Parts: sequence; structure tokens; C-alpha cells
Amino acid sequence: MNREKKFIPSIEKEEIGPEKKLPEAEKERRIERREREDSLSRYILEWWKGDAHTHSKESTREEWGYPEGLYDIEEAMDYYKELGLEFVCFTEHASKPGSPEKQSPESRICQSLLKETERITEVNLERKGDIAALSGVETNIFFDENDQPTLDLPEEVLQKLDIVIASRHAIVREKEPEAIKETLLFAIRNPDVDVIGHPDRYTRQDREKSPEYWQKYWNIWPEILQEIKDNNKAFEVNLNSPPSRKLTKMAVETGVKFFINYDAHDFNQYKKEKTELTRTGEEAKKKWAKEEVSKKDLEILKEYKTERLSSGPGFKSIFRLAKWIKRLESLGVRPERVINSSRENLIQFLTKEREKNTLNLSNLRNMEERPSV
Repeated sequence: MNREKKFIPSIEKEEIGPEKKLPEAEKERRIERREREDSLSRYILEWWKGDAHTHSKESTREEWGYPEGLYDIEEAMDYYKELGLEFVCFTEHASKPGSPEKQSPESRICQSLLKETERITEVNLERKGDIAALSGVETNIFFDENDQPTLDLPEEVLQKLDIVIASRHAIVREKEPEAIKETLLFAIRNPDVDVIGHPDRYTRQDREKSPEYWQKYWNIWPEILQEIKDNNKAFEVNLNSPPSRKLTKMAVETGVKFFINYDAHDFNQYKKEKTELTRTGEEAKKKWAKEEVSKKDLEILKEYKTERLSSGPGFKSIFRLAKWIKRLESLGVRPERVINSSRENLIQFLTKEREKNTLNLSNLRNMEERPSV
């Protein structure tokens, strides 16, 4: 990254929070509503205490030419803390989702992931666990040049990250049932993978009318779901690309554990109102990603980020999360089966069930166990 791209103007902590722009009277009314026993906020926070699939500005790789993330890790941490959350997992993109490539441990992408891991560990110690940050990656599942399923990152790098999500994006034979099964089983059986991201994205041939196709398609999933359960992996309900109702029901009946994640690339990313700042901000983001950003563009980006970081998540975002919580609850799922229902649940899953022992997770576990004074 060049100097201008690396140093996007940061937003001060005092400017971050979903109610920063509201009059005091409106702030008090909202606090009163949230504190009611039947409030939607209380209900959601019983099930969801943090996002385990967030992309920071490190997901925007300089050679891609388009934005995949905009915010610094501390900006995101401050924002999530103001929402009353307990943690955030930075699961950055590795190689380009639409055209994945194997990376060597020395590659620029691998080195950036390792550098961010070190920084996250340091930031957690500095903040003394006021909100936990975890390092991670969304690694690509694809077929290599020998038509064998693979991941784009080497195990030497995956083993140093706190959480690894493996996802299928646009790949060769993406909608062939046997190819779907082969790639997902490969990822599930990989000891470094913790979560299968948006499991049925890019899989269904929704226009296909053939009963034979649909029988073959649905027949692959029982084994896949059972392998997720048997290998202590988790099934992601991705709010950007949610699973089908039928697959969700099958996953519940199999007994898998879930993550509910936004797959956040921007805050208030479901916002539909198009203001002048939204328009100019989106244009400036694209220029920044292409390394064509000007001083004026950086000023616009700072204003754009400030507007997003001082606003709430938006009704559509909250409604989508609540809808999926209610759907899982209606199928008999309890909050403890959703791994990101608490920080304690998350850390226990990663350190006990997944047997991960990164320095950052060890530090966070010690913070959890340390008695309060």
C-alpha cells in the first residue's frame, strides 16, 4: 500500500458511537427503551454479543482495485463497544475471492495477516480486554491446477490465527453437487479451519427444474453437516448470504453449532438512503482502493467514516439479525448453541473444543479467568 492509502484519516474515539449525533433527550429515551425487560436490544444481546466475520481495511488488497474494508481495527472495536458488544473477529480476505490463488508463507498477503495478528494481540493488552479483538481470515476453498480441493493459505499461517473461516466463492464447478461436497468436506476435515462460511452460497441452481438434480443436491448435505458436527466445526448463518430454510433446519436437526455473522465490510452496509455524502464517499472508497486517492478524497473519506461510525446499525440490519435469531429459536436452538452469544462461549469454543493456543487467545482467556477487584 502506498502512503496515502495506508494512512486514511482516523476517527477519534470521542466521535464514535451510534448515538453521538442525537439530542440528549432522545438519547435518554433510547436508553429507557433498551432497558425494558421486553426490549429488542435485550433479546438480541442474549443471542449475539459480537461479530465473528468483520473485514477491516486490511481486506482491501492493493492489487485488487476495489474496497473490501475501510476501517482500522481500533475504530471497529470502539464502534462495537458502543453498541454494547463484547468482541469482534477480524477475518480478513486472503487471495481474491473471485479468483483465489495459493499463497506462500512469505507472500505479502500472509505477512500482512501475521502483522495484523501481532497488532491485535498488542491492542488487547493495551485496552485490558474492554472489548476483545480476535485475528482471523476468510480463506478461500477452491480447486487447484490439479483439480484437487485446497485452501489459499498455508498451515504455517493458519495456525497462528485465532479464528479461521473457510468459504467457497466463485470457483470452477461451483454448482455441481459432487464438487460442492468435495470442497466442503476438504475444508471441514482441515484441522486449522473453525467455521464453514456461508455454506450454501453459490451452490444452488435455483432455476433447475429437474427432480433428479434436486435429489442429488439435497443428498450431499447430511454427510457435510454430520462432518461439521463430528469435527467440532461451526456452521455460519451469514446475514449477507443467509442459508436456505431447508438447509438451516437440516443443520439444526444434525446438532451443529452456529455463528451468526454480518460479514461486515462497512458499517450500516444495508443503508439504502443515497445522500450526497454516501455518493461521494463511495466514489472516494473506490479511488482509495485503486491508489488514485487525492487529498480531497481523503477528507471525504474521513467525513464518510465519521458519519457511519456515529450512526446506529440501521433498522434493516437489526431486523435481519432479529429475524434469524427468531428462526433458530423456533427450530429449538438455545443461545448457548450460538457460539457468538457470549465472549466466554467464543473463547471456550476456540480454546477447548478447537484446541487453539495462540498468544492472543491465551491472553484473553487469562483476562476472563482473572477475578475482578
